[in-house]
Amino acid sequence: MTSIPSTTATPSGRPLPAQVKTPAHFQPEIQGLRALAVLVVLLYHFWPDRLTGGYVGVDVFFVISGYLITAHLFKEAVKTGGVRLGQFWARRIRRLLPLSLLVLLLTAISAVLILPSTAWQATLRQIIASTLYVQNWVLAADAVEYSKADERATAVQHFWTLSVEEQFYVLWPVLLALTLMFLAFRQRRSGAPALGHAQIRVAFLWVVGLLGAFSLIFSIYYTAAAPAQAYFVTPTRIWEFTLGAIAALVLGSRQFTGKWGNVLGWVGFLMILGSAIMYTDATPFPGWTALVPTLGTVLVLSCGGREPVTGIHWWLSLRPATAIGDWSYAIYLWHWPVVIFSPYISEAARFWYVKVLLILGIIALSALSTRFFETPIRRAKILLPTWRTMVAAGAGMALVIVSGIAAVSTMQTSSEDSTITADHPCYGYRALANIGECGDAFAGELGLWPSPAVVAEQYQEGAFPGCQADNEDPAVQECWLGAEESDADGTIAVFGDSHATMWLPALDEIAQEQDKQLLVLTRSACTPRGGEVGDDSSECLQANAEIMEQVSEDESVHTVVVAASQMHGEFGGPSRDLGLDESDYDLDDSALAMYEPIVTWLEAEKEVVVFGESPRMSNDEDSEETLPECVALNEDDPSACNETREDTQVGDRWLTRSAEVFEDAENYHFVPTEDLVCLEDTCYATIGGAITYSDNSHLAEDFVRSMIPEISDRMEPALSAQG
Repeated sequence: MTSIPSTTATPSGRPLPAQVKTPAHFQPEIQGLRALAVLVVLLYHFWPDRLTGGYVGVDVFFVISGYLITAHLFKEAVKTGGVRLGQFWARRIRRLLPLSLLVLLLTAISAVLILPSTAWQATLRQIIASTLYVQNWVLAADAVEYSKADERATAVQHFWTLSVEEQFYVLWPVLLALTLMFLAFRQRRSGAPALGHAQIRVAFLWVVGLLGAFSLIFSIYYTAAAPAQAYFVTPTRIWEFTLGAIAALVLGSRQFTGKWGNVLGWVGFLMILGSAIMYTDATPFPGWTALVPTLGTVLVLSCGGREPVTGIHWWLSLRPATAIGDWSYAIYLWHWPVVIFSPYISEAARFWYVKVLLILGIIALSALSTRFFETPIRRAKILLPTWRTMVAAGAGMALVIVSGIAAVSTMQTSSEDSTITADHPCYGYRALANIGECGDAFAGELGLWPSPAVVAEQYQEGAFPGCQADNEDPAVQECWLGAEESDADGTIAVFGDSHATMWLPALDEIAQEQDKQLLVLTRSACTPRGGEVGDDSSECLQANAEIMEQVSEDESVHTVVVAASQMHGEFGGPSRDLGLDESDYDLDDSALAMYEPIVTWLEAEKEVVVFGESPRMSNDEDSEETLPECVALNEDDPSACNETREDTQVGDRWLTRSAEVFEDAENYHFVPTEDLVCLEDTCYATIGGAITYSDNSHLAEDFVRSMIPEISDRMEPALSAQG
């Protein structure tokens, strides 16, 4: 295995023979490696179930960036003794911002024309974050927010990788410049001669090595501790850039060739391709598993042969590969909006041959935008002064943000033309309860209020922010609503998951009317149940056990409301014998565990109010469409979003079935909920101008408020029994 300087390429794109030792200015195989990276990302996004690990292409890009940028900065440091930060950033801006801002601007305009109104605000929010290059941190924050866990990807979500790169481009030269300043100061203090080539290399390697080691350790730890956030945050990715940086500093312009060098190059190629094929969304990433594609990238950068057919660098230097590499940045920018928008434009977008045509179109658009937009602006002499580049960048970013805000505001104003409000006597459930006076509750003649976009946003914000504990929060979290403590006569407790939280707008009003405090003890994704509690029990089960005991012993709590989703996981049985006839009611362990709190509080002589599970709309496993989104796409005919009652009954519905089990219990009260949304065999997307759901299973806040008199009537036996 021999080490030689990297070669240049002929005008045709074919590499020069390996034995020609020319100075390194351009490595054509890097463009081929970029082509591989962008193609696996492209195929992954179009066929996520086929190339399940195609996301590793992003990591290949990170290594390449670290390699090229560090090589450039090192060369400048050796030549000038420092790093000219302004010039460096200006070059990066001229290279990256023009096309990215163009894509963001056109995406902002296209989003309000193509996407349903429910997606406009989320898209605008992420367009602003992408323009400011903080998109990765926004996604990391959203990844742990329960209400946004199922939020659909926006058309600019892929900009998170560019945000990570830009943050690296800010951090890296500053860190190296400070290193050079420190070393130069120390040299002057000691009277030693100016820094030499070898000293700078060693210093940079120490900085790179330490930063990369800390980042890798943190990445492994954080990927295990908080995988959703770890995927996006910059500290878990820095080490990938440093791998490329180390390769650039150690190798310089040399590469390992010969038989074994070529073998190692092919091994690196297979490491990238193998991880793209073998990895899945379940692979812990970017912890230690990211070492496979990133080390593979280092091998391809540093090792390979240029012999025709057998040489890995020969293949990567062929004109088709280098052309795709030249357009790879544009391909990456354009492809994701196409993936997001195309299904809204035509249902045919799901067919493989249409996807192939879309990919060809993306490549053609990328070639044109690179040739006629990106390259001319990057080379424009008017932008060569650093200050002009900075001013132009600021103006462009401001244009994108202002245009996005204006587009969304204009379209939202034109779409909000409803003549009905929450105070209307025939609004929401009131129209269903008074069909004789209100006429057809489902005709939608008075329009919709609030708009689908507002309904979707209300779900994410919540009527009472902070009143629901996260699933993994330790201990019991209390939230107090209803009447003021000084005026209250007793307490109503609310126990359950997010499907209990959704009733709070009504329960809060009812508690105030009854001069009761409302104690909220809800937890996201935590089915209200009992069970054996041990040291390894989940936070959910431990909190539930504590709540059962706390409510039982609290004499001020006269009434307990229990509500939950009809969809839940499997879990063990109760912690004790409940005295229920399991065979008569066909009860399994999950049912008995869910009935343990009910039995416990009945024994404690509490009034127990059990809400039946609400219907679940749009339960098609292949669809990510929420009910507000469906209504936004079918505002002229919301009935297209209705469901049959049978299709909305998709879980065990043990709470609904509890009405039969506890039929004879004096202080048990069941509140049916299906008939609040469904009439005969149909469950409705809109009733009385109100959208019924904020997603597919949680009732919308304003629709719940319209039910307050009805819910109060159904709870009256329990409330009057409080004495």
